[in-house]
Amino acid sequence: MPLFSGPVDDPLAFNNNPPMQNALDTTRQQLSNAGTPTVDDLAVIVVALTGFEGGLNHPWGAIRDQDECYSASLIKIAAMYTAFDLRASADQLAIDQGLTTWPAIEAALQATFDPDIATHTPSLINASTDLRDEDKGRRPDYSAVLQLGAPGGDFTVDFTPGQVSAFENMMVQQHSQGATTTIHGLGYPYLDGKIADDGLFDSTSSEGLWLAGDYAGIWPAARISCVNDVDTAQGTTARQLARLLTLLADDKLVGPLSSQGMKERMARAGKFFESTTPPIWPAGGQFVATHGKVGIGSLKTSQTVLSEGILVSDTVRNRSFAVVYQNVIQDGLTRRQALVPVATLIEAALNAF
Repeated sequence: MPLFSGPVDDPLAFNNNPPMQNALDTTRQQLSNAGTPTVDDLAVIVVALTGFEGGLNHPWGAIRDQDECYSASLIKIAAMYTAFDLRASADQLAIDQGLTTWPAIEAALQATFDPDIATHTPSLINASTDLRDEDKGRRPDYSAVLQLGAPGGDFTVDFTPGQVSAFENMMVQQHSQGATTTIHGLGYPYLDGKIADDGLFDSTSSEGLWLAGDYAGIWPAARISCVNDVDTAQGTTARQLARLLTLLADDKLVGPLSSQGMKERMARAGKFFESTTPPIWPAGGQFVATHGKVGIGSLKTSQTVLSEGILVSDTVRNRSFAVVYQNVIQDGLTRRQALVPVATLIEAALNAF
C-alpha cells in the first residue's frame, strides 16, 4: 500500500439524523436556559454505529462540530494512527519487494517514502516561521519506530519495543512522554502530511486534525487558529475526529488488525464519565464507554479545558455509538460538575436514536 493514498472514507457523508439532532438542540437549549455551565460553547457529535458498519451513512447529530478547538491530549490519537499506518505501508513495501532483512527494508523505506513525504508536506509546515529548517525536513526515524517482525507474526515489519512502550504510555497511561517519543519518531512532515492527504485536515481552511507540537517543548510547534484559544498545535474539529473514530470502530482505520490493535489500547485507558466521584456512568449502568482517549489541557487564559473521544455501548438496547466532545471549560467546577451537562446532552442523543 502506498504511504499516501488519498482521502479516507467519510462514514458521516450523509445528512444528520433528525431525531438525534433535535434531541441535542432541544436539550442544549433547555440546559442553557437554566444557566447550566459548560453547554453554550460545547462542541459535540454523536454517531450511530450498530447496523451501519462499514458504510458511509452512519446517522449522527452534532453541535458546533466544525469548530476547530484546542483539544490537548485527545489529539494523541492522530500520532497513534499515523504510526500504525506507517507500519502497514512499510510492511506492504517489504512484502512487495521481497525484503527480509532490516537494513534492506530501512534503505527501501528511505528511498521510497522520504521523497513522497517531501511532496506531501503541508504548506503550513513548510511555510511556518516558527519551525526550523530541520523540523520542516524531518523524515521518520524508521529504526526507532519499526523493526523486522517476528517470524510467523502478522507483520513482516512491526513496531520496535520502544514504540510499543510509547503507545502504552500515551494511550493507556495517558502520559506525554510516549506521545513525544512517537511524534519524534514520525516527524511533523509525515504526520501532518498523512492526515491532510487523508482529508482529515483542510489546509485551505486550517480545520481538522492538526498535531504539530511534541507535548514537551523540545521541538518548536506550528500553530493554527482555533475558537477556544489564541491558537493551537494540538487541535481538531469534533467532526473529523468522529470520522476517524467511526472508521476505527468499523475496523477500517488502516485495516482490521491495526484497528484492533489501536482499540485494544483505548479499551484499557481511563474515561471521564466512569472516573468522576461518584461516576456519571457507573458500572452496570445503561451506558458504558468501552474505548476512549481524554484530553486535559490549559488554555492561554490558564483555564482548564476537557475533551474526549469515546466508543459507547448502550447495554440496554445493545447498540454502539462513537462520541466526541470538546471545549468543556472546567474552571471553578469539579470535573463531575463540568461533565454532567455534557453527559446529559449525549444521553439525549443516544436515547433519541
